[in-house]
Amino acid sequence: MSRLKELLIQEKLEKGVEAVVQEFKKASRINEMMNPTLAACSEEEQTITIEFSVSEWQLNEYGTLHAGIIATAFDEAMGIFAAYLGNDKSTVSVNLSLNYIKPIPSDDSILITAKVTSAGRRIITISAECRLKSNGLLTNTAIGTYAIV
Repeated sequence: MSRLKELLIQEKLEKGVEAVVQEFKKASRINEMMNPTLAACSEEEQTITIEFSVSEWQLNEYGTLHAGIIATAFDEAMGIFAAYLGNDKSTVSVNLSLNYIKPIPSDDSILITAKVTSAGRRIITISAECRLKSNGLLTNTAIGTYAIV
């Protein structure tokens, strides 16, 4: 069994990602303020879904989620998955590319589903989608590259 397939076994995936989420919250003030929570994991689809509530401090002048906060949420969600896949080695963001499709209103939560695109010995690539929790509307997409250091 490959290292990736072993890491993606459902029970191990759920426990491992939840542990990474808790460590992320302790790691920095912004991680704590973003307050990521594990919403779902799928061994079959090789995905995790992280939920973020939209808070007033995150809004722009139009009353929607600030683009920088959206980027932060993507980096957190994909970074959590990369950290888990790094298997106890440190991982760092190398590149993030985002597509802003629809504004995110203040009275909702977002669900970011991250999927493994490739996982090598030194580089992990993850794609992700952001949807409104209330109705499943696709609001943003992203792809991130993470280095295992």
